[in-house]
Amino acid sequence: MKLTLNKQFAGASGLVLGLSLASVALADHPGTQPRPGPSIQTLSADGMTTTVVTPEGHFPPQDIVANPPGSNFLMTVYENARDFNGDEMPNTLPSTPDGRYNLHDGPVLTETINQTNPSEDLDKVIDNLEYVVKYHKPVNLRMLNTGIDILEGNHIRNRAYSGFPMLHYTGPNKIKKVIPICQDAPCHNPLAPGDVVIGGNVDVDMVYWDQHIEADTAFVDPSAVQEVPWTVTYHVNILHGGMEDFSPMVMLFDQNADHTRGPFHVSMDQSYFPMLKEGTRYTVKIKQTKGKYFNLTYTWGWRIHPPRVQVVENALKTTPDGTTLPQHEINVFGINPRGSEANKLAAIAMIGDLSPAKRMWNLLREIRNSNMGSKKLALQVAELRAAYLDWSDRTKLPAGVTADPNANITLFYVNNTIYGSSHGLQGEGSGQGPASYKGISPNGARDWHIRPYNYKVTLYNGDHFPHGYMNVDFGGSRGWENQFQFTDPTTALAPQPHTGPSVIEGSETTITDNLLLDTTPNPAKQSLAIDPITGEHIVTNDKILPMNTGGTEEFLQQSPRNADVNADPQLGSGCFFTFGRNHAWPNAGGPWGSIMVPPVALDGTPGMHKVDITYNFEPSMRLRVYQFDPLHHEQAIFSLH
Repeated sequence: MKLTLNKQFAGASGLVLGLSLASVALADHPGTQPRPGPSIQTLSADGMTTTVVTPEGHFPPQDIVANPPGSNFLMTVYENARDFNGDEMPNTLPSTPDGRYNLHDGPVLTETINQTNPSEDLDKVIDNLEYVVKYHKPVNLRMLNTGIDILEGNHIRNRAYSGFPMLHYTGPNKIKKVIPICQDAPCHNPLAPGDVVIGGNVDVDMVYWDQHIEADTAFVDPSAVQEVPWTVTYHVNILHGGMEDFSPMVMLFDQNADHTRGPFHVSMDQSYFPMLKEGTRYTVKIKQTKGKYFNLTYTWGWRIHPPRVQVVENALKTTPDGTTLPQHEINVFGINPRGSEANKLAAIAMIGDLSPAKRMWNLLREIRNSNMGSKKLALQVAELRAAYLDWSDRTKLPAGVTADPNANITLFYVNNTIYGSSHGLQGEGSGQGPASYKGISPNGARDWHIRPYNYKVTLYNGDHFPHGYMNVDFGGSRGWENQFQFTDPTTALAPQPHTGPSVIEGSETTITDNLLLDTTPNPAKQSLAIDPITGEHIVTNDKILPMNTGGTEEFLQQSPRNADVNADPQLGSGCFFTFGRNHAWPNAGGPWGSIMVPPVALDGTPGMHKVDITYNFEPSMRLRVYQFDPLHHEQAIFSLH
């Protein structure tokens, strides 16, 4: 079914990271949705607070909790997206009702790897030091060096994560070009007259565990494939605690009337493939649209989100002063942080000492390089353990940073990433241990059901360089849809009112006569399935998102799916947990004016800036707030659902 909105026009002016906006947009989905226009930003007299008022959403106000999925939900259109000029954008329809992954290029390949993750190995290093302190044994220098190597990203024997640093100083070493593929013969390097480019590919290696997604790529240069589709070949290493459904969500730019690059356009999860076997490297090639549309790829994990996320930016993007995004990273960390020991130390010095990873690094080096007494060593090892625990959980602020009681959420930039803390948590969790669950999450915007909504964020910066702030809407103002209907049946899009109860037994799903009953062992979740007035089991009548009172945390273990990862159908985790396709728009920062957070002061006081946003639209059901550093994006993200 195609939903065609009334044809409206909306204007906007300004720059999106240096790119001009088109003045009009035709609202004919899946073409360009209406462009809401600019937000109004004002800076306080003392320069400490940016106040933002977004434009009015073009869908009518509707409470997304009382009347889900909201007026901004678009019925799925099984067509590729089109740009402002009506040109079809290839490879922008991720899934169709046959349940297949349209954007997979070939089968998913697997191989066995060592599942040990960096957290486990760092824990062993600290365990060893605690043993040394307790029993007055000599310090094991080999263990100390192993801990330092893990943090710096040096070679670790027999580890799939070898080369992935926990200190985020290597952005300038993570820039890759799409390698073009030419018709009939290999391409020249550089491209020469007569080369007919028909595609291209870039390889991206990733590791997943606990709250982490790390990658060897932060920037991709698509200059060789501007007018042709291309591919990304992902090599995803699922370590212990890393099971996830692989969901690279690409964000695409629109085109202007003169065929120059336009503002934000459509975004979509390109896959939702289950990668649920720890100790496995999954290789999957994902089809991309033409390079001229590429903005970024936001790879996220719904099981632990925030903060499980990693972003690969378009290396050609520039800020309003003409500086490319890779150059911003180079300006901070140097052109080659891995080029020498001096380069490495200078780059790591840009990371603030309040960073838990930097605290561990400093302490391990001090213990290694000093012949300290047992009392001081005991204090240092205790601080090392505290730093490790802070590093293990980005959903709370580390030592030395206090949350602002007057803000919805306090965000702390450090180690080129973001820690966040809001006023409390919501959900019961899975009971599988701190920061290793889904189902407890920050409630910084949980009460945003209907416009207007006031959102206050206090930003602190512990690094020795400025961080930026940008806030982007994923389909609340311009609309969102789902593609992945035929995946995990507990979250499948119902073709008619869902009148049967459902069965979720712990982490397993059982289908009986096409009805799904909830028998979750979680007592708090069980109570949700009982009508408080009649005492009867609730039968949902939700046409869009059938009730899953088991909660997202019930899927932390592998569900009973086909043993063959390339079986037909390939079952992912379903539409409720995806963004499907959505039409993005900037709320704060970026084209409406830079929002910057100054670096840490010489006395160690973090830099600070506050942002006060009034949202004049409803969020999409799956993502309320997407906020990040647009200058150093890769790990500096903290989204709220």
